[in-house]
Amino acid sequence: MRAGRHRFRKILCAALGIFFALLLWTAAAEPGAHWSPDYEKADLSGILSKETLGSGDYHALFLQTGLSPFSVDTLRLQSGAAPILQAQEDFFMTPEITCTPNTPISAEEHTPHGARLAALEDGDILITPCSHTFGWRNGHAALVVDAAQGLVLEAAVLGENSAVQPIGKWETYPAVLVFRLRGVSAEERAALASAACQRLCNVPYGLLCRKRCGGVPRSTHCAHLVWDAFYACGFDLDSNGGSVVTPHDLAASPLLELKQVYGIDPRTLS
Repeated sequence: MRAGRHRFRKILCAALGIFFALLLWTAAAEPGAHWSPDYEKADLSGILSKETLGSGDYHALFLQTGLSPFSVDTLRLQSGAAPILQAQEDFFMTPEITCTPNTPISAEEHTPHGARLAALEDGDILITPCSHTFGWRNGHAALVVDAAQGLVLEAAVLGENSAVQPIGKWETYPAVLVFRLRGVSAEERAALASAACQRLCNVPYGLLCRKRCGGVPRSTHCAHLVWDAFYACGFDLDSNGGSVVTPHDLAASPLLELKQVYGIDPRTLS
């Protein structure tokens, strides 16, 4: 009897040790949730008053707002300078960040004051580093399937099937990247998003599912879902060609162009 109790205490202590080690490992990921500018906020009125912008103007705006030339031009055409100045305010704000578990083994960071996602189009790709499993900052990805209605297709977490969800969660991440397929028309990108929505909705989540070609995958995860949507239309977004695709692999793809960055140093991306 005593030997049994002693063995139980040893197992319990080992389990608690592992549990607290995992908590510390996860906590160690927190500093990577958001980057704030280490340079001064500039007065953009002079640039934004110009009728035509040059490459230097676009670069200055990128460093001050995280917006690409396409996003800047789109916003200026639609609404003038106001949303660009708001993007600058968001970009320089230091957000209050909370970390919330979304499964027993993973967690995400969120903030009540994230970035407004600008000039979104159907077929855009959203990527955030603000998701980690046991301290490994694996990130998360989603596909915009209806920009007008604010809807994305994503494989969110283990235990849930892929689904169309409101985009609002993405504006609460302390860091986010927006990409679009380079050199492809808006109509083609919208058709790709529509096809993905029909084919890849309600697929079971698979943590380490491998890339497969053709048909509906038996399982998927966030980056795999985005990769599969584009691969079915002839675009391989896996930048390293491995058997498993990650959000980082997508973000490094030369087939994509950056539209907006928030919470990540833009100097590392330009």
